[in-house]
Amino acid sequence: MIEVEKIAVFGGSFDPPHLGHLEIIKTALLFLEVDRLFVVPTFLSPFKDKSLFSPQRRLFWLKLLKEELKEEKLSILDYEIKQNKPTPTIQTINFLIQRYNPKQIFLLLGSDQIQSLHKWHSYEELKTKVEFVIIEREGYKIPASFKVLPMQKVQISSTKLREDLKKKKKELLGFIPKVILEDIMNGE
Repeated sequence: MIEVEKIAVFGGSFDPPHLGHLEIIKTALLFLEVDRLFVVPTFLSPFKDKSLFSPQRRLFWLKLLKEELKEEKLSILDYEIKQNKPTPTIQTINFLIQRYNPKQIFLLLGSDQIQSLHKWHSYEELKTKVEFVIIEREGYKIPASFKVLPMQKVQISSTKLREDLKKKKKELLGFIPKVILEDIMNGE
Protein backbone atom coordinates (compact mmCIF):
# COMPACT_ATOMS: atom_id res chain seq x y z
CA MET A 1 0.00 0.00 0.00
CA ILE A 2 1.26 3.45 -0.96
CA GLU A 3 0.22 5.97 1.70
CA VAL A 4 -0.66 9.53 0.80
CA GLU A 5 -2.06 12.19 3.12
CA LYS A 6 -4.54 14.05 0.95
CA ILE A 7 -6.04 13.16 -2.39
CA ALA A 8 -8.63 14.68 -4.67
CA VAL A 9 -10.81 12.75 -7.08
CA PHE A 10 -12.23 14.34 -10.22
CA GLY A 11 -14.47 11.89 -12.03
CA GLY A 12 -16.54 12.34 -15.13
CA SER A 13 -17.31 11.20 -18.62
CA PHE A 14 -14.79 13.59 -20.23
CA ASP A 15 -16.71 13.03 -23.45
CA PRO A 16 -14.66 14.91 -24.73
CA PRO A 17 -12.26 16.55 -22.27
CA HIS A 18 -12.26 20.35 -22.67
CA LEU A 19 -10.45 23.45 -21.44
CA GLY A 20 -12.87 23.76 -18.51
CA HIS A 21 -11.68 20.35 -17.27
CA LEU A 22 -8.06 21.51 -17.58
CA GLU A 23 -8.82 24.65 -15.59
CA ILE A 24 -10.51 22.57 -12.87
CA ILE A 25 -7.45 20.30 -12.64
CA LYS A 26 -5.02 23.22 -12.40
CA THR A 27 -7.15 25.06 -9.83
CA ALA A 28 -7.68 21.94 -7.70
CA LEU A 29 -3.94 21.25 -7.62
CA LEU A 30 -3.26 24.84 -6.64
CA PHE A 31 -5.91 25.36 -3.96
CA LEU A 32 -6.54 21.96 -2.40
CA GLU A 33 -2.89 21.26 -1.58
CA VAL A 34 -3.25 17.55 -2.25
CA ASP A 35 -0.53 14.97 -2.63
CA ARG A 36 -2.32 13.46 -5.62
CA LEU A 37 -5.23 14.38 -7.88
CA PHE A 38 -6.89 11.42 -9.56
CA VAL A 39 -8.82 12.13 -12.73
CA VAL A 40 -11.22 9.22 -13.18
CA PRO A 41 -12.97 8.76 -16.51
CA THR A 42 -16.14 6.72 -16.23
CA PHE A 43 -16.76 3.65 -18.34
CA LEU A 44 -20.31 4.99 -18.63
CA SER A 45 -22.03 7.38 -16.26
CA PRO A 46 -24.79 5.63 -14.32
CA PHE A 47 -27.01 8.54 -15.37
CA LYS A 48 -26.37 8.18 -19.12
CA ASP A 49 -27.29 5.63 -21.78
CA LYS A 50 -24.17 6.01 -23.90
CA SER A 51 -21.14 8.16 -24.58
CA LEU A 52 -20.13 9.69 -27.90
CA PHE A 53 -16.53 8.50 -27.65
CA SER A 54 -15.32 5.11 -26.42
CA PRO A 55 -13.96 4.74 -22.88
CA GLN A 56 -10.53 3.85 -24.30
CA ARG A 57 -10.42 6.96 -26.47
CA ARG A 58 -11.42 9.24 -23.58
CA LEU A 59 -8.77 7.61 -21.38
CA PHE A 60 -6.17 8.09 -24.14
CA TRP A 61 -7.06 11.80 -24.39
CA LEU A 62 -6.73 12.31 -20.64
CA LYS A 63 -3.30 10.68 -20.72
CA LEU A 64 -2.32 13.08 -23.52
CA LEU A 65 -3.44 16.01 -21.38
CA LYS A 66 -1.45 14.70 -18.42
CA GLU A 67 1.67 14.61 -20.60
CA GLU A 68 1.05 18.20 -21.71
CA LEU A 69 0.47 19.43 -18.16
CA LYS A 70 3.67 17.82 -16.86
CA GLU A 71 2.16 17.77 -13.37
CA GLU A 72 3.58 15.01 -11.17
CA LYS A 73 0.71 15.15 -8.66
CA LEU A 74 -1.79 14.34 -11.43
CA SER A 75 -2.77 10.72 -12.08
CA ILE A 76 -5.22 9.37 -14.61
CA LEU A 77 -7.00 6.45 -12.95
CA ASP A 78 -8.42 3.83 -15.32
CA TYR A 79 -10.13 1.87 -12.51
CA GLU A 80 -13.72 2.55 -13.66
CA ILE A 81 -12.94 1.87 -17.32
CA LYS A 82 -11.34 -1.45 -16.36
CA GLN A 83 -14.60 -2.46 -14.67
CA ASN A 84 -16.15 -2.45 -18.16
CA LYS A 85 -19.49 -1.26 -16.76
CA PRO A 86 -20.94 1.76 -14.95
CA THR A 87 -19.17 1.96 -11.58
CA PRO A 88 -20.55 3.78 -8.54
CA THR A 89 -18.30 6.49 -7.14
CA ILE A 90 -18.27 4.80 -3.72
CA GLN A 91 -16.61 1.75 -5.29
CA THR A 92 -13.84 3.93 -6.73
CA ILE A 93 -13.40 5.74 -3.42
CA ASN A 94 -13.16 2.42 -1.55
CA PHE A 95 -10.56 1.23 -4.08
CA LEU A 96 -8.49 4.38 -3.47
CA ILE A 97 -8.81 4.01 0.30
CA GLN A 98 -7.65 0.41 0.13
CA ARG A 99 -4.76 1.27 -2.16
CA TYR A 100 -3.52 4.57 -0.71
CA ASN A 101 -5.02 4.89 2.79
CA PRO A 102 -5.43 8.68 2.52
CA LYS A 103 -6.20 10.78 5.59
CA GLN A 104 -8.45 13.07 3.54
CA ILE A 105 -10.31 12.73 0.23
CA PHE A 106 -11.79 15.63 -1.70
CA LEU A 107 -14.39 14.69 -4.30
CA LEU A 108 -14.79 17.32 -7.01
CA LEU A 109 -18.31 17.75 -8.41
CA GLY A 110 -20.05 20.21 -10.66
CA SER A 111 -22.76 22.24 -8.92
CA ASP A 112 -25.24 20.62 -11.33
CA GLN A 113 -24.71 17.35 -9.41
CA ILE A 114 -25.73 18.62 -5.95
CA GLN A 115 -29.48 18.11 -6.35
CA SER A 116 -29.08 14.49 -7.42
CA LEU A 117 -26.41 13.49 -4.87
CA HIS A 118 -28.96 11.71 -2.70
CA LYS A 119 -29.63 9.37 -5.67
CA TRP A 120 -26.01 8.27 -5.86
CA HIS A 121 -25.29 4.66 -4.95
CA SER A 122 -24.44 4.45 -1.21
CA TYR A 123 -24.55 8.21 -0.82
CA GLU A 124 -24.76 8.00 2.98
CA GLU A 125 -21.52 6.00 3.08
CA LEU A 126 -19.87 8.21 0.46
CA LYS A 127 -20.44 11.42 2.40
CA THR A 128 -18.68 9.92 5.44
CA LYS A 129 -15.56 9.18 3.37
CA VAL A 130 -15.13 12.31 1.26
CA GLU A 131 -15.37 16.05 1.48
CA PHE A 132 -17.30 17.36 -1.51
CA VAL A 133 -15.67 20.25 -3.36
CA ILE A 134 -18.03 21.98 -5.74
CA ILE A 135 -17.21 23.45 -9.13
CA GLU A 136 -19.60 26.27 -9.97
CA ARG A 137 -21.75 25.82 -13.07
CA GLU A 138 -23.99 28.51 -14.51
CA GLY A 139 -27.53 28.40 -13.15
CA TYR A 140 -26.95 26.21 -10.08
CA LYS A 141 -26.98 27.34 -6.44
CA ILE A 142 -24.47 25.91 -4.00
CA PRO A 143 -25.56 25.39 -0.38
CA ALA A 144 -23.26 27.06 2.17
CA SER A 145 -22.41 23.65 3.66
CA PHE A 146 -20.25 22.78 0.64
CA LYS A 147 -16.64 23.75 0.00
CA VAL A 148 -16.34 25.56 -3.36
CA LEU A 149 -13.34 25.43 -5.69
CA PRO A 150 -12.33 29.09 -6.12
CA MET A 151 -12.45 29.58 -9.86
CA GLN A 152 -14.58 31.21 -12.51
CA LYS A 153 -17.73 29.36 -13.47
CA VAL A 154 -17.10 26.80 -16.20
CA GLN A 155 -18.84 28.23 -19.26
CA ILE A 156 -18.63 25.14 -21.45
CA SER A 157 -19.88 21.60 -21.13
CA SER A 158 -19.02 18.36 -22.84
CA THR A 159 -22.74 18.04 -23.65
CA LYS A 160 -22.65 21.23 -25.73
CA LEU A 161 -19.39 20.18 -27.40
CA ARG A 162 -20.89 16.79 -28.34
CA GLU A 163 -23.91 18.51 -29.88
CA ASP A 164 -21.63 20.74 -31.96
CA LEU A 165 -19.50 17.80 -33.05
CA LYS A 166 -22.57 15.82 -34.14
CA LYS A 167 -23.89 18.81 -36.09
CA LYS A 168 -20.43 19.45 -37.60
CA LYS A 169 -20.49 22.95 -36.07
CA LYS A 170 -17.15 24.52 -35.36
CA GLU A 171 -18.02 27.43 -32.99
CA LEU A 172 -17.19 25.74 -29.70
CA LEU A 173 -14.36 23.51 -30.85
CA GLY A 174 -11.83 26.05 -29.57
CA PHE A 175 -12.75 24.79 -26.09
CA ILE A 176 -11.25 21.38 -26.89
CA PRO A 177 -7.49 21.15 -26.26
CA LYS A 178 -5.62 21.16 -29.55
CA VAL A 179 -4.07 17.70 -29.12
CA ILE A 180 -7.55 16.17 -28.60
CA LEU A 181 -9.22 18.16 -31.36
CA GLU A 182 -6.58 16.96 -33.83
CA ASP A 183 -7.28 13.37 -32.82
CA ILE A 184 -11.05 13.87 -33.15
CA MET A 185 -10.70 15.42 -36.61
CA ASN A 186 -8.29 12.71 -37.75
CA GLY A 187 -10.67 10.02 -36.52
CA GLU A 188 -13.64 11.25 -38.53
